[in-house]
Amino acid sequence: MTALQFFADRNLGDHVVPEALRLRGWQVVTLRERYGTADAQRLADVDWIRDAAEAGEVLLAADKAVAKRPLEAQAVIGASARVFALGTSKLTGPQQAERYLENESAIFKRARRSGGPWVISVTGHGLVPIKLFG
Repeated sequence: MTALQFFADRNLGDHVVPEALRLRGWQVVTLRERYGTADAQRLADVDWIRDAAEAGEVLLAADKAVAKRPLEAQAVIGASARVFALGTSKLTGPQQAERYLENESAIFKRARRSGGPWVISVTGHGLVPIKLFG
């Protein structure tokens, strides 16, 4: 079975979350690693959503608002993206990593079994599908 490839949005940072996931064996690339520092800061969300989805990557987002903002939601739909988004934006970096790792088994199972488009909220109580705006 092919290993899952994940793409972390800019709000998950470049160190704490990606490094914690990598220590557990996740294959993660960050926005800055892919696009460079300058481009990562000015790249529109719709562009990295499209690029990562077209590359077959599973997207990791710091905020479930990606499902509610019209442009981002349309990008998710148009690219058939698979997105796991944290259920709250009020977590520290270590808490963000812990939330993903607490749900690791369910995340991997869902990512392997179904194609997009979808956004799943990663909460303290498990995974919750979110209706996409659009």
